[in-house]
Amino acid sequence: MTRRLPPRPLASASARIAGDARGAVLVEFAIVAVPFIALMLAIIQTSLIYFAQETLETTVEAASRSIVTGKRQAADAAGKVAGMTQAQLAERFRRAGCTSMPAFLSCSRLYVEVKNAGNWNDTPTALTFDANGKISNTFAYDLGSQGSVVVVRFMYLWPLQGAPLFNLSNAPSGQRVLFATSVAKSEAYS
Repeated sequence: MTRRLPPRPLASASARIAGDARGAVLVEFAIVAVPFIALMLAIIQTSLIYFAQETLETTVEAASRSIVTGKRQAADAAGKVAGMTQAQLAERFRRAGCTSMPAFLSCSRLYVEVKNAGNWNDTPTALTFDANGKISNTFAYDLGSQGSVVVVRFMYLWPLQGAPLFNLSNAPSGQRVLFATSVAKSEAYS
């Protein structure tokens, strides 16, 4: 029969803790988990911003094509005959742009501006922000006529999550403004 010696309280406790490796993985993961999760969230947020930017570019391209070919001007002429105001025509154009956006982009966050530049030298290059970083644009809606240079700008206010960890905002109140611009010369249409 083997006889057990009574454990030495301090020496045996520290020896048992030092020799036990069962919880090492848990401790190591606890150390690495927070930075890993933060990195994954930053990657997801950044990729969503780039994806939203590309879909906005595609949307403005399609909307600008309808102006260049005269399709939008014909629709607006019919709307004016029906008694629509310029603001209603602009809202209808914005809503038409919303239909080609994916469902994860909210139409209420989309701002549209269409300017007739007349010629290539008169295309507006000014930013649409004031000194405080707030949008100060008038959001004009002027399609121009045949042969005129038209600037179509879509702006989308993308809400950001996780801003304290990785601040990707470029506008006040934790939002990112996504811009998509198309400059084209209207074709001859009838």
